[in-house]
Amino acid sequence: MQKRKRISSLKDTIIKNIEENQNSWAKAAFYSDEDVSKIMERLINEWERNNQEGIPMDYATEEELEVLAEKSEEYKHYTQETFVRTMMKKSMGYSEDKSK
Repeated sequence: MQKRKRISSLKDTIIKNIEENQNSWAKAAFYSDEDVSKIMERLINEWERNNQEGIPMDYATEEELEVLAEKSEEYKHYTQETFVRTMMKKSMGYSEDKSK
């Protein structure tokens, strides 16, 4: 029961911070994150194998949800300026500046 509650809480955090966030830059930053992209690719593949039942997040492990929730907290207030700066640094081969 406790695990189900934890999983539900993690999903709620991700949905609130990203999906319900009016800030498009937060969504762009979240989904362009390498760790998020890898997890989401696996979840979407699993979701499609299951005839798109539920939502992709339903197929995540607790550990994957923890990563996604942590990333959603990191990106929820991203601005256009921060997003563009981060993408420019990535394109030039610099590591991402976590201090924003």
